[in-house]
Amino acid sequence: MQQLKMLRYHGKVTPRPLPDGYRYEPFRGTEGEIKDWVVICRHGLLPEDGGVEYFKSTIVDYPDLVPEKDLFFVVDRNGRRVATSASVCHKNGEGYLHMVAALPECRGKGVGHAMLSHALEMMEARGCTHAVLTTDDFRLPAIKTYLDGGFRPVIYHDPDSNMRERWDAVIAALRYEPVAYVSEI
Repeated sequence: MQQLKMLRYHGKVTPRPLPDGYRYEPFRGTEGEIKDWVVICRHGLLPEDGGVEYFKSTIVDYPDLVPEKDLFFVVDRNGRRVATSASVCHKNGEGYLHMVAALPECRGKGVGHAMLSHALEMMEARGCTHAVLTTDDFRLPAIKTYLDGGFRPVIYHDPDSNMRERWDAVIAALRYEPVAYVSEI
């Protein structure tokens, strides 16, 4: 079964500030940052035994991604990296929101909404015409954040599932207002 896909055409990005005491920090390429990235991404994106090799395969080897330009962290009041995201601008003008993750203790504080706003602003500044992302059906809080940020569900062919039924179930589980789907079929 393929991941869900979402699309956002660029337009006005609603600024969402980080909570007081939090700040953004660009990736600079240190071993400590890579280790922190792995720890953060183990909370929903990587297997528990996932290590530094995942950083290489999902960040360093990802097409058009330049870690020092595209990857950033959110740092809390104590200087601890607590969330991360990458905002890639592909050569064809498509933006891609990639590897968005946060430690459980910083969820529910508005960090995700702020990171999404920041990532979209980064993509627009680089000339991306639209943004896409992929996610899993069970990541309901993340999907709600993406919907709130202007992303729309994409219906596309998946030979192993009915994409419309999956999206209908996600929207119902979120008790979200009806949304317009984008069709690639």
